[in-house]
Amino acid sequence: MNRKKLHSPRNRPRGLFITATDTGVGKTVVVAALALALKQKGVNVAVMKPIESGLHSSQPETSDAERLRGLVMPTQALESVSLYRLAHPLAPLAAARMAGVTIDVSSITSAYQELSYHHDLILVEGVGGVMAPISPESTVRDLIRVLGLPSLLVGRAGLGGINHILLGLEALHAHNIEVVGIVFNHSTQEPDSETQKLQHHSTIDLVRELRDVPVFGPLKFEKACQHDWLEGMKLLYTHPSIQNLASHVMERIPYNA
Repeated sequence: MNRKKLHSPRNRPRGLFITATDTGVGKTVVVAALALALKQKGVNVAVMKPIESGLHSSQPETSDAERLRGLVMPTQALESVSLYRLAHPLAPLAAARMAGVTIDVSSITSAYQELSYHHDLILVEGVGGVMAPISPESTVRDLIRVLGLPSLLVGRAGLGGINHILLGLEALHAHNIEVVGIVFNHSTQEPDSETQKLQHHSTIDLVRELRDVPVFGPLKFEKACQHDWLEGMKLLYTHPSIQNLASHVMERIPYNA
C-alpha cells in the first residue's frame, strides 16, 4: 500500500497517547482515572478522544468522549475533544465510510494544538487497537507518530494477552514510538477460578520478564462504573497502580508545568 507522508507538528507541548491491543480493553477507564490522578497532583490536564465509533444517538452522555469531557473538563466544547463521532460499531475507517466522512489527521492535530495552549498535558485516547485503520493511508499508529507523542499500551491480562501485548509493542517500536508503560486492565469481572488467576499472573510476569517496559496493574474491575461513572472513577483513581502511573507519567513526560 502506498502511504501519504504525514508530518509531525512543530513546537508542540508534550502529552501521552493511550492506545491498546484491541477494542474494549478499557482505554477510557484508564484515561479517566489517570487524568483525575494527575489533576490531584496539580497537573492542568486535558483529554481528547478524537475518533469514536459505535455511538448511541439516544444516549449521547454514555459516549467515551462525553464521559471524559464531563469528568475532566466539563466547560470544554465536546467538538474540541471529539472530532469524529461515528454511529456504526465498526473499525473507524469502515464507520467513517458508512457515515460519508473522511477522517483528517491534520484536523486532529490542529485540535490537539489548540487544547495545548490552555493545558499542561494532553491525554489522547485512541480508537480500537494500535493498527486500527482510520483512513486508507493511515492507522492509529500513524496518528500517534504525527502527534509526536509517547504512548501507553492498555491490554488484557487473560489468556492470549501476552501475544497481543508483544504485537502491540512491536508495532509501536517499529515506528520508533516510545512506550512509557503497559497497563493491564480488568475490563470485565475479575478472574475467580484458580486457572484464570494463574493465567492472569503468568501473563503479567512474562511480559515483565520479556520486555523492558514498566508494567502497571492489573487494575481492578470497579462495579460502580456500571451505574455511576463519576463515583466509579473517584474510587478507581485512588488505586495504587493509577497513582504510581500518574507519578511515572509526570517523571517521564516533560509537560508544560
